[in-house]
Amino acid sequence: MSVSGPRRDWEQVAAGELDWFQALTPGYGVMTVEGDPVFVMRNVKIFWLLFDAIARSGGTRPPRQFSPAPLSPPCARTGRYLELDGTDIYYEEAGSGPAILCIHAASQDSLMYRHVLAALSDRYRVIAVDAPGHGKSMMPERGPLSDLTAHAEFNERFIERLSLDRPVIIGCSMGGNLVLELAARRPGRYAAVISCEGADHTPGLDDFVLDMLMVNGHQLLECYSQSLTGKRTSPDRAREVIWQLCRSTPDIMRADLGGYAGFDKRTAMGDIIDPTLLIRGSDDWLVTQQQVDATAGRIAGSEVAILDGTGHYPMIENPVEFNAVVRSFLNRHVIV
Repeated sequence: MSVSGPRRDWEQVAAGELDWFQALTPGYGVMTVEGDPVFVMRNVKIFWLLFDAIARSGGTRPPRQFSPAPLSPPCARTGRYLELDGTDIYYEEAGSGPAILCIHAASQDSLMYRHVLAALSDRYRVIAVDAPGHGKSMMPERGPLSDLTAHAEFNERFIERLSLDRPVIIGCSMGGNLVLELAARRPGRYAAVISCEGADHTPGLDDFVLDMLMVNGHQLLECYSQSLTGKRTSPDRAREVIWQLCRSTPDIMRADLGGYAGFDKRTAMGDIIDPTLLIRGSDDWLVTQQQVDATAGRIAGSEVAILDGTGHYPMIENPVEFNAVVRSFLNRHVIV
């Protein structure tokens, strides 16, 4: 195998400013790989660790200042099953009041919102659902949901089944895209829309990478998620991101990320009329500021909030500041 690139990129690798995935992503690095691409994908952790070792060889770096750790104890939350479309679906909830429905990211489940349930259930009924085939929800007989529109339709049926009247909807990554599609499909249906690390157009992984998820998905997502966590994310919360993602199955990984990579609802954003907030971690290089700003520009009256030093999983990486931003937005829109 041969990995090559300009001196500038190698200096950035040594300085810890470029990791394996960023170095090979146009716009961040211009490195190239020659050899057997299947070998690379089957052994991606070796290459990730090689770049990490180069970065560590640069000497001791100043200690990092981590985002605040959650102080509130785990809340008393209730887990339940319901049957929907012939499939057992699991969800958890805590608190009472106006409803907040939390929709998880690709290859994850309701657990990623555990700090949201703990922090916001003092005033709201916070609900987090496992999509079909995720977490404790059963896999549909026909297999994983094929695209994000199928996920949107599932969430609409879930909302109707629980008789939720104008809930707030929060989503992250794949879920961040989903809440935008939901709001565009039924204008005025939601009290507020909060899209985290989402955008109305997310082109990304090609078919080769998606197919390799079936071969080596856990190793790929383990390294990829490390690349997407922020500078202020503490080691324990970064490990939790990896652990949560790696509990998924390869067929779910491929279906979710295939749907995410094929998402384009730019022409529908003008239909959204509910109060909308887009949250982005400043260190999330997968969803750029340009993508978020462009999405916000197509949604009348929408707002954008940036979490400094946070990556692609803000409710896990930086739950205190994430929950504060969400609470402030809901307070300003009189959703109390």
